[in-house]
Amino acid sequence: MATYEPFSGTERLAASPDAVYAFVTNLDELVKIVPGLVSSERVGDSAIKCSVRPGFSFIRTTLKQTFTIIERVPGTRIVMQVDASGIGTAFTVKAEMDLAPAEGGACDLKWTATIQKMSGLVAAVGTTIIRAAADQVIKQGFDGMRTAVEKRG
Repeated sequence: MATYEPFSGTERLAASPDAVYAFVTNLDELVKIVPGLVSSERVGDSAIKCSVRPGFSFIRTTLKQTFTIIERVPGTRIVMQVDASGIGTAFTVKAEMDLAPAEGGACDLKWTATIQKMSGLVAAVGTTIIRAAADQVIKQGFDGMRTAVEKRG
C-alpha cells in the first residue's frame, strides 16, 4: 500500500464547541452530511452503518461504511473511525477532531484524517487522485457541517 500523508486543517464554525460536539457525536445527524449517502442504520450507541454511492470515476460501487466513535472527551475531542468496503475496495480512515472556543462564540475545529488501511482496486489509484477525491469529500462534508451546526446555533 502507498503511504498517504494525513489530511488536516482547522475549520471555524459559527457555533459553540458544545453545539459542534453535539452534532458530531449525534451519528444519525452526522451521516446526513456524508456526500452520496443512500441509507443509514444505527448499530449501537457509538456506531452507524451507511450505504454511500461516491461520485468518483475510480469507485463505481456502493460502499458500505461504518462510522464508529472510538474516543469522546465532552465538548473538546472526538476520535472516529470510518471503515468502508465495496466490490474490490476497502479502506479505513481515522479522524481526530479537537474543538476549542473562538472569538464571537465560534468554534475552531482542528482535524486530522489518516488513511490507516487501503486495499483492492482503490489502492491501485495514484496518490494524487486519492488526495483530490478526499479533498473534495472533506470540503463537501465541512460545508454540510457548517450549514447544519450554524443553523442550530
